[in-house]
Amino acid sequence: MTKDLPLVVAAVVMLCFGAHAQNKYEIIPRDSITNKYCYQAMSTELPATKEELRDKFSRWTKQNYDSLNSKYTKLSEDGDSYSIHDREALPGKARKFVEYDLTVDFKEHRYRYTLTDLQYAAVGMYALEDKMATHKRSDLEEIDVILRRIVASLEAALKSDW
Repeated sequence: MTKDLPLVVAAVVMLCFGAHAQNKYEIIPRDSITNKYCYQAMSTELPATKEELRDKFSRWTKQNYDSLNSKYTKLSEDGDSYSIHDREALPGKARKFVEYDLTVDFKEHRYRYTLTDLQYAAVGMYALEDKMATHKRSDLEEIDVILRRIVASLEAALKSDW
């Protein structure tokens, strides 16, 4: 029994570290179909009309995105669907960024958003799903905070009374 003890301890340690390594990738939600990192939601019925939602969205984009002064920010519109491509710096990290695509679709009294195509930019540019992108849990946590802040800001603007 005593000669098996080091093997048992080693196995337990490996299981603990293996579970920790897997958990770091569960910080950012994934799309159930594509398995890519993705933030998405659809609103419940809102009192605002489609036009009012579009106006709120327009004001929100003007406050948060400046496509004229940023080479990374791109805004586009296709009917009732709006797309934003942008880049955000990770706080306190020199030359580390997350790039993303945010798509917002409007219907009468409802909206849907999808924040996807996450790219990690550091030494190179990698899809966030790529294992070469980053293995640092702290980077993934900071990316999650940035993206959740964007989504919360969008939802607050679309649900507000302004």
